[in-house]
Amino acid sequence: METRTQSDVDAPDRPDVEELHRLYSQNVYRFTYRRILDIDSAQQITNDVFRLAWHRNIPLGPEALPWLLVTAKKLVSNELRALNREKQLARKATEQHLAQRPENGSELGEQVQAILETLREKDREVLMLTYWDGLSTTEIASVLGCSLESIKSRLFRARKAFERKAPSSMLKGGSN
Repeated sequence: METRTQSDVDAPDRPDVEELHRLYSQNVYRFTYRRILDIDSAQQITNDVFRLAWHRNIPLGPEALPWLLVTAKKLVSNELRALNREKQLARKATEQHLAQRPENGSELGEQVQAILETLREKDREVLMLTYWDGLSTTEIASVLGCSLESIKSRLFRARKAFERKAPSSMLKGGSN
């Protein structure tokens, strides 16, 4: 007499999914990649499609490929919405951050802002994190996911770029 364990009930053999994967994984991947244009995301979504097929026990047959592609399309839409939300959130945070510049509205503050806007994004970012946010080089390295040495170099280059664009009277603490 054969006894079945709980794991047998939870995860029965589903050879159809293996065959579905063998037959259609390239189709699903190509379909996904054309819509998302990112290799890692396309691979992840393709894996998710076949995980869902396994979970729902999708059988082999003429309706399998359309089901897989519709599922992929829905997962791609979800991914694109998430990426769009992420971009909007980053843009909103940047706008709020720039709006929090010195409140005195001094001519010097406006000059500094104008110079920052002419710098490369990487230079502006490291200067803003240092002087606006008051972060240490160690904290900046953590935020940007770089080594401490890399941040020190970036900060040095950013300061030099700022100095090249700033009027000498600003750097010496004088007024125009």
